[in-house]
Amino acid sequence: MDPVTGTAGIRVDTDGGVVHVRSGPTTDRRAMAALGDDSRVAVRCKVWGERVTGTKRRTAYWMRVGAGRYLSDAFLDWPAARPEVPWCGTAPVDAVTARVAAGGSVLNLRREPGTAAGRLGTVDDGSVLAVRCQAAGQAVGGSGTWLRVAGGRYVAEAYVRWAPQRPWLPWCGQEPSRTPPASSREFVAEAEGPARAAARAHGVPASVLVAQAVYASDWGRAEPARRDHNLFGALCVPAAKPGALGCREYGATALRAYRSPADSFADQARVLAAEPRNATALTHAADPERFVRDLQAAGYAGGARYADRLVDLIRRYDLRRLDTAG
Repeated sequence: MDPVTGTAGIRVDTDGGVVHVRSGPTTDRRAMAALGDDSRVAVRCKVWGERVTGTKRRTAYWMRVGAGRYLSDAFLDWPAARPEVPWCGTAPVDAVTARVAAGGSVLNLRREPGTAAGRLGTVDDGSVLAVRCQAAGQAVGGSGTWLRVAGGRYVAEAYVRWAPQRPWLPWCGQEPSRTPPASSREFVAEAEGPARAAARAHGVPASVLVAQAVYASDWGRAEPARRDHNLFGALCVPAAKPGALGCREYGATALRAYRSPADSFADQARVLAAEPRNATALTHAADPERFVRDLQAAGYAGGARYADRLVDLIRRYDLRRLDTAG
């Protein structure tokens, strides 16, 4: 597909260094090429990925500059009149377009994602929308998803049609995608603070929360953990609220999407503490190994050897220390 109008020959600014074109929108993806200062690229579309601090800006936007090739917008020198770059579809589909489908009438723009929110203008049927992110809100036409467009205004997605397909959109207010920690030590170090806070709030062992996160997310490498901060494979049953931003489908499974990893830990602890069948486990919160065996006995979904695997992780990585005051 041709570059977006006005984006052919965008200049790369590396301040004398080099920047890598990656096979995906995170810095741990394979380097496909190295571009030096003043190199020129043709931008096709944008995706949401890892936040990068570059020579021009700090941003989580990455630009698709070729088939399977992505470059962080942090290093791109745009013209003063920067064009609106469309979202990318699933490769090899480049630019996708959102248009109003209001059946011949106009579509209201709202202050918040609901029809009771104040109206901030209208947009004509057939108009192209500059979509920034998605948000959960009032159900309209069978869908509770709203789109935030330019100017911080919201439209019900039920009245929007994507062509040729719907892109992967970040949730409004969601932290950017993350690269997995480089080692088990780093994963535990990053998880320690959120796990301790969730444990204090809900009376579950921090060691168990971290072990569950390791087991469910493969040390943060699973796509729901990387992109939606879902470290526990938390399903959208019950509904995502109140702990999550919304739901996203991964294959045939709808999983909760979180603002940050800390919210994922908090929601997991809340769910464990609120489930009546976990009452026995909660009386043994001071003994994490007993706690996980009680969880499994109460029917926690994880497989026949779930408790054994968690106990092994707790022992191998000395996770009991997370249950002490700190």
